[in-house]
Amino acid sequence: MDELVAKFLPRFAALARQRLQQAMQAAKDRRRDRAPAVAHDLHALAGEAGLLGLEEVIGTARHAEAAARQFGGSGTETDAIAFVSSLTNLEHAVAEATNGSGNGNGAGSP
Repeated sequence: MDELVAKFLPRFAALARQRLQQAMQAAKDRRRDRAPAVAHDLHALAGEAGLLGLEEVIGTARHAEAAARQFGGSGTETDAIAFVSSLTNLEHAVAEATNGSGNGNGAGSP
């Protein structure tokens, strides 16, 4: 299992950063129309984290997914702020879990 994690962790980290960047841009731009696609990406991120055993990322990604859906449904400023906050938390969780993997420093360890 460690070999699989070592192989796929850098890929997960790169894809997660890309998804989070797109999600954050949609949230900051208050793009309510993008919320369903963002929620889908966050759901996938949670699943991929689960496959790699990144338990700390799973719950944070699910929370961000719920925040995306809430913002998409309401469009309120309060929900937009909560969405941005949840994405920031997820960015930190991914960075912590991947320990800098995928950024030229080699694979991190979960």
